[in-house]
Amino acid sequence: MQISKITLGTAQLGMNYGIANINGKPDFNDAFNLLDYSWKNGINTYDSSPLYGNSEEIIGSFISANIKEKKTLIVISKLSKIDKKLDPTYDNYYKFIKKNIMKSLNTLKINCIPIYLLHHAPDIYIKDGLVIRCLNQIKKEGLIKRIGLSIYNIKEAEKALKFREIDIIQSPLSIFDHRLIDFGLLKKFHKFGYLIFARSIYLQGLFLLSPEKLPDYLKIAKKPLLKLRGFAKEFSIDIAKLAFLYVRDVPEITSLVIGVENKNQLVNNLKFLDEKPLTSEIFKNISEEFCDLSEKIINPSLWNQ
Repeated sequence: MQISKITLGTAQLGMNYGIANINGKPDFNDAFNLLDYSWKNGINTYDSSPLYGNSEEIIGSFISANIKEKKTLIVISKLSKIDKKLDPTYDNYYKFIKKNIMKSLNTLKINCIPIYLLHHAPDIYIKDGLVIRCLNQIKKEGLIKRIGLSIYNIKEAEKALKFREIDIIQSPLSIFDHRLIDFGLLKKFHKFGYLIFARSIYLQGLFLLSPEKLPDYLKIAKKPLLKLRGFAKEFSIDIAKLAFLYVRDVPEITSLVIGVENKNQLVNNLKFLDEKPLTSEIFKNISEEFCDLSEKIINPSLWNQ
């Protein structure tokens, strides 16, 4: 499976997403054109979910246009959180999961989903892997190719290693959040042949906000953001470029999941691919200066709580 170094995140195409997103969701034609531009510039992997508004519908329309040229296009979709009201039997879970997969297949206008992730990592704990067993059966039926897990923390990462059926991990990784590196888990995943997708490399746009204009629920991030600005100034490097290169240069990373709202953002990220690597001094300083930050900063799901 040939994965482009950039995976285009499509949450921004299907809904209003990202703390720094001031333009909102692009219209259908603009979203379609972003997909087309990314495809023509070497991106062949697209991250989506039924939870991302109509992003799967947009991707489906894109695939159905000139489909013969897009045989190598790789879609990542996700299984939504299992309904707690569902009686945890194999038959019930199998039907629930397959129904969700069939819905995504129809929307995406494809016969098989190349990469299918559990969106809610704790679901792998249910009855010691009942969800994984169901997914593995559906994989045997040819409806999905590879099974993966979207994780948020070290505990979930360690749990994933216990299931041999899982060979893809999608995890946050950024200047502020390098826990998987610090705990040696990226090296473990790489050793066992996992594909590793890094998301939130800009922390949903937090890095690009003014430290002086943060919403009240993010005032906790002011100090590290000011330190980041000082760091970027010291080494004469743009913050967006710094954030991109820091993750790009991690050798175990297969692809960077990056969402954009407009063509200019996409163009800039594509340019970053060709930039020289960060010096070992910069990489080392980042690892030391931005460690052990509160999860209330590095986990967007906790921002407004």
